[in-house]
Amino acid sequence: MILTYQQSGGSFETSISDPVVVRLEENPTTGYRWTLEKKDNLELERDYFERESSAIGAAGFRVFIFRTPRAGLQELRMKNWREWEGDSSIICRFSANILVI
Repeated sequence: MILTYQQSGGSFETSISDPVVVRLEENPTTGYRWTLEKKDNLELERDYFERESSAIGAAGFRVFIFRTPRAGLQELRMKNWREWEGDSSIICRFSANILVI
């Protein structure tokens, strides 16, 4: 399952051991980065930045890959912010409810 920002706030269903991929637009050169706020029993397997172009300072996508080791309803929340500026710098959030069966 691949989730994008357009699906934020939705509810989704997946099977145990199926990966959940979240792909969100990001431009880390501005200092804003996506960070996990809550992931319940989802296990973060990998987090990386995928560039859209080779231009210096180009935007791209932050990709999070989660494992789903346990059944149940899992809440996932993320925020796009400048960590050193605190919560007042949050420019957007992503959330999803994932039912693992």
